[in-house]
Amino acid sequence: MCTVLVVTGDREVRRILVAMLAEQGTTVLGADDAVEAIARVGALDKQPDLVLVDRRLARDREVELLDSIRSRASLDDVPIVLFAAPPGGSGDPDPGESLREAFDPALVLAIVKAICK
Repeated sequence: MCTVLVVTGDREVRRILVAMLAEQGTTVLGADDAVEAIARVGALDKQPDLVLVDRRLARDREVELLDSIRSRASLDDVPIVLFAAPPGGSGDPDPGESLREAFDPALVLAIVKAICK
């Protein structure tokens, strides 16, 4: 079974990704930001098969997260996929654009399936 760590401070994005991946039998771990993700990765007995990182992390520390993952020899070969979905709510540059239009679930599933085969 494939394990994916999803790192995003956007609860709606995380909810959609977790539900979509869980439907496919993927074990999904979530983290709100880089600090929590670094702690989760450090506490894992088994490395994740894939890390999905939202470029808009709540604490803007995605570089620290990537450096932390890459600095661990046991995580050298773990693929990291960066994604960006437009922020939700009334502050959107384009309020009519939805997450589903900006974020292609089929592409995420294809990436996860390719990595976890």
